[in-house]
Amino acid sequence: MPNLINWFAYDEMMNPEVIKKAGLEYEAAFSVSLSAYKLVFNKIPPDNGGKEKLGHANIAPTKDNLGMMEGVLYEMLEENVPKLDALYGHPDEYQRRKMRFTKHDFTFVDGIVYIAQKDRTQSGLLPSKQRYA
Repeated sequence: MPNLINWFAYDEMMNPEVIKKAGLEYEAAFSVSLSAYKLVFNKIPPDNGGKEKLGHANIAPTKDNLGMMEGVLYEMLEENVPKLDALYGHPDEYQRRKMRFTKHDFTFVDGIVYIAQKDRTQSGLLPSKQRYA
């Protein structure tokens, strides 16, 4: 039986079409939440394309461990991990971390998530206007 992993996707990676364009395949996908984290755009891009204050998506802990964020947990073959690592620039740009997520039936599931390296973040950055128009 093949080894499967769970990968937590946020931002544009929640879109199955984007996943397909990235050359990734998955067995199943379901909505999950991640307690005490939020979506932020504080990731310094490797190339900002000349756009000042451009920030890429990242996740960060919430203040006082309050709140939660939603995302998609993709169940996929473990052989996709090198592709995910390359996509996120792991380990230089993002770190891969194992975390616990909550399914909407209130059961827990472990998975991996990519979080920007601290030295690759900066406050005051904003998402691309074209991307979120």
